[in-house]
Amino acid sequence: MRASNKIEKLIQKINVTPDPQKDKEILDDILIAQEKTKKISSVVKKPILWSIIMNQKMPKFSAAVILIGLFVGYLFLNGSNSVVWAEVAQRVAAVRGVSYKANVKGVKRGQAYEMQIEAIQADDYGSRLDVYMGSQLATRSYSLVDEKSHVTLFPAQKKYMEVELTEKIQRENGDPRLVVEAFLQGDYTELGTSTINGIAVEGIESLTVSPDAGFPGGSGLTDSVEGKFYGSVVGRLWVDVETGWPIEVTLDITDKDGSDQMTVVVNDFQWDAEIDGNAFVSVIPEDYTLMYTIKAGRLESGEQIVEGLAYFAKLNGGKYPAKLTIGDILGEVDTLYKTLSSDPSFQIDDVQIVNLKYGAQYFSRLQTQNKEPVYSGATVTAENPDKVLLRWKLDSGQYRVIFGDLRIEDVSPERLAELETE
Repeated sequence: MRASNKIEKLIQKINVTPDPQKDKEILDDILIAQEKTKKISSVVKKPILWSIIMNQKMPKFSAAVILIGLFVGYLFLNGSNSVVWAEVAQRVAAVRGVSYKANVKGVKRGQAYEMQIEAIQADDYGSRLDVYMGSQLATRSYSLVDEKSHVTLFPAQKKYMEVELTEKIQRENGDPRLVVEAFLQGDYTELGTSTINGIAVEGIESLTVSPDAGFPGGSGLTDSVEGKFYGSVVGRLWVDVETGWPIEVTLDITDKDGSDQMTVVVNDFQWDAEIDGNAFVSVIPEDYTLMYTIKAGRLESGEQIVEGLAYFAKLNGGKYPAKLTIGDILGEVDTLYKTLSSDPSFQIDDVQIVNLKYGAQYFSRLQTQNKEPVYSGATVTAENPDKVLLRWKLDSGQYRVIFGDLRIEDVSPERLAELETE
């Protein structure tokens, strides 16, 4: 039970009549006693203030008020074994550096997987996210604040990719402070106390926290659209009762169909850690080659996604992805790979798949920005050169249109209406 509830119940039990004059006399005695206690050693076993209160002839109400005051003081000075969540938020928000680990396991399209993550985040440098599959380092991602660049290394291939750093990308490279903030700013239920590895903890549960809210991997963990996930999420935040620091965050995710599931456990936090700047030095090894680079301007112009769509249609007999989401695209690519991989010379062009992935993310962002994006890949193919495959509204009021033959044009609202009725 929280301290405020205890106080309220104690007050409700009091049934007395106030006496202002007596209350003033008692208050004066308390102030005098307080001055005396400043001059007396702390080894005195019998508190002077308590002696004065108990020896006074006072009305019941006044004594009760003092008793409540002492009880409240006891709770605040000695603690009530209860986490103050507002203080947790303030403490975490003030952190300038943190390291942590995470375990991600789940089932995707019937295939089980598991990965481990080791990460550091520092305001002065950025963030680094190492992803392991078993004991092998699969990727290492840097969000570099000064360079405004996001770099991902692929050690097995000795290759790297580089994209312009955006707030979304930086968030997806992991920031535990944002995770805690998302829990405490949203709706949550208090879980009470428990123990984790012998440590007394208190927790909260959220059914609305998004994987996009600073979890390592962000929306890449799911088919979320700019923070909105279409499925079910159960998130739990556990805080050390003694220190007030978060020690574990868990996220159980199930997609809207119930077929894909994932559990993320983030722990081993080192809050307010001193991060060594050497961890961010010489980001790209000399023997690595560039896979691709992503420019925001090419996303906005439509060029990036056109390249990816052209490649997909080449593999798929002139048909484009049915839906423009990362999960659906990867699912279709996986099906194509299984069909075409019997040819020993066949290889997936990772660069073009990434073009599609970032195009899908850009499409999602347009949705949240109310740019009226519409994608018709399920009905428009390369055999429909003049039909509208993809369109969205520009700040100028015109619409950017990508046609079935993948040419790009900006048209007026009136012309768009004509095109979509043809």
